[in-house]
Amino acid sequence: MKNVNVIAVVEPFFLNKTLNPTPPPSFTKFVHETSALGVQFTSSLSELDRFQRPTMCLIAGRTADNPKLFRQCVDQGASCIYLEKPGAPSVPDLLEMEKHAEILGVKVYIGYNKNVTPYVRKALELAKTVEGSHVTFQHNNSYQPSELPECFERNAEGMLKNMAIHELALLVTFFGVTVDTIDDFKVLDETKQLELIKPSTAVSSHPESITDFEKIAFTVTTKDGSGASVSADRCGGNVSWASVQDKEGKQLMKFEFPDAEQQTKVEELSKADPEMMPYFFVQSDDYWELKTRVVNACLSGKSAEGVAIKVAIEALKLAEYGTNALGK
Repeated sequence: MKNVNVIAVVEPFFLNKTLNPTPPPSFTKFVHETSALGVQFTSSLSELDRFQRPTMCLIAGRTADNPKLFRQCVDQGASCIYLEKPGAPSVPDLLEMEKHAEILGVKVYIGYNKNVTPYVRKALELAKTVEGSHVTFQHNNSYQPSELPECFERNAEGMLKNMAIHELALLVTFFGVTVDTIDDFKVLDETKQLELIKPSTAVSSHPESITDFEKIAFTVTTKDGSGASVSADRCGGNVSWASVQDKEGKQLMKFEFPDAEQQTKVEELSKADPEMMPYFFVQSDDYWELKTRVVNACLSGKSAEGVAIKVAIEALKLAEYGTNALGK
């Protein structure tokens, strides 16, 4: 991005010699090459000078670490924060973060790429032209069943606060769904919950379990009659989609992402870098658009559409509501 200067990378794990004495060679190479461009690398934000110029902090930590990292960025003098979803482990955490930022006049945005992705936009545009239409969002990832224990432990906030939070943000932004506006929340049969052993404790004398969803599916209706359906499958493959049905339930159009052309590109990139989860390649262009919007908003002082922290708060409330409903 030509209107951004990167001044520092804070990496608490790979740059902490106690936690990780031998970081991957690829990371060491990255540090060496990027340091030569004048970018500072550190394991802690406290090692940086207080920000003097308008500065945006992009926080992409584990969800449980985000509140602490957020407060550090605000107190360091950040003028704008881009916070990866869902922002915080709980609604009270996110509300406290919002209040702390407001007191110091810091703009906060949450990274929901589905709010800008073309296949969602196309489905929403079609739905507006059809009276009584209904939209279904299907979000797939390409984990293997054997990889689910690690996935569950790494994303300990749970499927609705992690993977499906994107669709919940769509419900808030485009359908007016909040915990207060829900009239009916119908859990569908595809929902599948599992209890698995945490890999980090598997070889200990007291292995610990973790419960989360492999699949979720529900239809939500608001008090004014609007609503949509959401499904998510951690082992569903690379292709997600949004479909539009008429009032009789007949599918009018299904918008897939990636489409055939994009899928070919993703397959080529995945082959060249097999250790990367394919969804990073799938979502790359969306995140470029999203981060461009946030950067432009920070520079202009105007708001970025659909990614404000208030949307994130309502989405997180929905995630807690939905996790409870689906778990029953």
